Amino acid sequence: MKRRLSRPGMALSVIALWVALWGDLTWANIASGVAVSLAVLVVSPTGTSGVRIRPLGALRFGLVFLLKLVESTFVVAWEVVTPKNRIREAIVAVPLGDLPDVVVTAAANAVSLTPGTLTLEVVRDPTVMYVHVLHLDSVEGAREAVYAMVDLACGAFGCPVPVRVDTRLAEESP
Repeated sequence: MKRRLSRPGMALSVIALWVALWGDLTWANIASGVAVSLAVLVVSPTGTSGVRIRPLGALRFGLVFLLKLVESTFVVAWEVVTPKNRIREAIVAVPLGDLPDVVVTAAANAVSLTPGTLTLEVVRDPTVMYVHVLHLDSVEGAREAVYAMVDLACGAFGCPVPVRVDTRLAEESP
């Protein structure tokens, strides 16, 4: 059985971590640690959502996102400086199933912030993310790239359901 910290335990842990990061036990560091702790508790998901921030998963999500950001920036920059028009754009529907809002939001923002892709819309019941892709090699490849970001978001925030959905349910727009 996995034991969770109580809210006061989490608050004290954040304060202790904050003071340790500053490396100096002062009243100012303790007070700012209390403020940060309160902010963490306010934004920390609670209740029946089943979503918790997983620090290692969040770190992995952030690092992979940064690497993809740098990689795609170079790809788009190369596209700008080379005059050949190799752009093959499309709008791809990516069915996501029943995922928590925080996971869908994190994945949609990560996709949008990566040059060459843009989340156009997310509809619910069933959840489908519509993504504009600048360099489309294949529809399944574009879906797999989005699923990879969703998998990382699930690792950061947790997912109670599987991510992959039968793609025959999705429609691709030209």
